[in-house]
Amino acid sequence: MGRATRILAEVTFVAVVAALLVVVGIGIHIAVAADEVPRNVFIDGYDVGGYGEEDLDRVLRLIEANHRDDIVVVQVEGLIIETTHAEAGIALDHAAVRDAAMNATDPEGLVDRFTEWRDSFDRRIDVPLEFTFDPAPIEAIVANHPHRVRAEPIEPFFSGYDGPWEHQPPVEGAELRPEVVSAALGQAVAANRRPFQTTVEWTPIPTNISPAQFSAAFAEAQSLADRLTVEVNGRPGIIGGESVRRWIESVVVNGEIFPVFDDVRVEESVERLFADYADALPEPSFSVEDGEVVVDLGEPALRCCGEGTAELIWEAANGDRTKAIVLPTAYAEEDVGAARAAAYGIEEKVAEFTTRHPCCASRVRNIHRIADLVRGQIIAPGDSLSINEFIGPRTRAKGFVPAGVISGGYFDEDVGGGISQFATTTFNAAFFAGLDIPQYRAHSVYISRYPYGREATLNFPQPDLELYNNTPYHLMIWTSYTGTSITVSIYSTPYWEVEQTGQFTSRAGQCRNVTTIRERVDPDGNVFEDRFTAWYRPGNGLDCNGKQIPRPDAGPTGG
Repeated sequence: MGRATRILAEVTFVAVVAALLVVVGIGIHIAVAADEVPRNVFIDGYDVGGYGEEDLDRVLRLIEANHRDDIVVVQVEGLIIETTHAEAGIALDHAAVRDAAMNATDPEGLVDRFTEWRDSFDRRIDVPLEFTFDPAPIEAIVANHPHRVRAEPIEPFFSGYDGPWEHQPPVEGAELRPEVVSAALGQAVAANRRPFQTTVEWTPIPTNISPAQFSAAFAEAQSLADRLTVEVNGRPGIIGGESVRRWIESVVVNGEIFPVFDDVRVEESVERLFADYADALPEPSFSVEDGEVVVDLGEPALRCCGEGTAELIWEAANGDRTKAIVLPTAYAEEDVGAARAAAYGIEEKVAEFTTRHPCCASRVRNIHRIADLVRGQIIAPGDSLSINEFIGPRTRAKGFVPAGVISGGYFDEDVGGGISQFATTTFNAAFFAGLDIPQYRAHSVYISRYPYGREATLNFPQPDLELYNNTPYHLMIWTSYTGTSITVSIYSTPYWEVEQTGQFTSRAGQCRNVTTIRERVDPDGNVFEDRFTAWYRPGNGLDCNGKQIPRPDAGPTGG
């Protein structure tokens, strides 16, 4: 073998050995990298080249954590819902990204394997992220959103409340449907368009009532708007069709429309129409039994209308209109006047006075008669009671009889004589009740059975005894008597504290002028002083000089 031949053989041998080494190296690289991510492969910025599955999964969990709070936006006209991947049900697709990374390169032939091996040293492969989507979480977010319903549907409506019929056409509502949002977001996730944002439309909410249903219900309403005959508190009445129409409106129940009466409107209207059918309110009456005030509220007043009125009218409007509807009545006052009676303030005895007399004289009959007539009389706050105006002339027809009187300073006799004892007793009760006494006159001759300087006489038309109620409460005069005494009591609410604080006498000749001082204290502590006077002759038929005076032709001055 020549030298040249030997050199060629050696070169060939070296080349074959080198090729074998390259083949063996490629084979070793492929065998070793079969369970690893190829060199220079990146996922979301992380170099995972050469990572086995365990390390790769660790990186993928880290990447998923990094994207849990990525914003997801759902937009509809007038509303934006923002949430996150984690809340919206979007998660990293570990399997898909892992497979894509492990198979980032996949050469088929020896040459391609060699090329891939060679290029792996200076090229970069970025594996895109892929995500899975569970629609349940985003649908729950939408379903619970406070503004998911943009507008509720408005069913068609009719009403006669304002007089003429009024109609409301149907109006569709609008809502954000959870399934519409999840479908749109699912498409965005499938297309891997990050950040995940989607725009959807409001879904209409249809009304339930068809035009045919509305027309049928309205025709029924028109038939209801006709006159009705009623009976209220025993009196007949008519309710016109226009009034009935004002009660009618439509309602929708379970997808059907009906005409109904507005019960509140019915009751208010009927009570207004028949307000003058109510009984007059009875005045409470007061009496005294065993020293206690007893109140009689009287027969309770009835008014239109009682419970069940609206139901009765509805039944009648849908039934036989030729028959009168007997409407129930109710008490005009729920407490049948108890509160009104309490407002009078007649609660307890505030003053009382008693005078005594011999038994069995004709004057006693007159005292008892006037006591019977005045017993139970009530004086309202700011009002007064004149005994002469209330009783009028004392006549036999009224039950009075002739008895002793004082006339012009002389003792005489006339019908009604003796009632001055009632006047004196009443005067003193009013005195200690703190009432004003605008009119009074003492006897012209002092009679020892009466309080000195604190008494009154009566005759018609003068002198009179007038009592004025200067308290904020009503007061009642209550009289009682025995065969030898007359008692006048005043019942009300305590107001005045009263005391006689003084009395002094002045003389004009043999006549005496007596002044009595009364002190009153009101609830606020204000003190008032009053003065009452009496003028007395020296004796029966005597003037202030002690001389006899002629008998007058005028009528008597009381007894």
